[in-house]
Amino acid sequence: MPLPRWLVSNSSSLLYAFLLGLLPLFFSSTVTYYAIRYEPHVRNFDTPAWVGFYVLSSLTMAFALTPTTFIALLSGYFLGWLSILPVSVSYLAASWIGYRAAQRLDGGRFMRNLPRKERAEKLVSNLKNNEFGLIVMARLSPVLPFAVTNVLLSLSGASLRTFLTAGFIGMLPRTMLSIWVGSQARQ
Repeated sequence: MPLPRWLVSNSSSLLYAFLLGLLPLFFSSTVTYYAIRYEPHVRNFDTPAWVGFYVLSSLTMAFALTPTTFIALLSGYFLGWLSILPVSVSYLAASWIGYRAAQRLDGGRFMRNLPRKERAEKLVSNLKNNEFGLIVMARLSPVLPFAVTNVLLSLSGASLRTFLTAGFIGMLPRTMLSIWVGSQARQ
């Protein structure tokens, strides 16, 4: 039985979303190993080293190599509440990078090839009508992977400004909780 045309037409976008869901486990396990092994060295990072860490984290979060919660936990462990600003800025950068990468990869094919079914059209209509609230809720959810959400919201045509603003608001409570948990783990 041949694959549905919609599935074939969107195979690269769907494969990208699938990989974004699997890569974090391997990469974050590796980072955890090295963070524990070299903890005294990491504790002595100076400002340029932390800036480099957050620039790199923006890229790894954007492409699902490290979960956002993991970066916040690690940051809370090493920097405590001082990490709230750099973590927030790196989240925004990762959101922007992930959104743009998905747009570039897809080129609008996803929406053009979406089956013209009532359920699909209703879902897209709901997204457009409730874009801000849906994005906030998507970011609040600990279940939806950050990078996969970037891809899906980008492919669905969410406004970049709304995506970044609502995404930041939605991520903030989870980020603060993760930083707090990380800071408590250090004690």
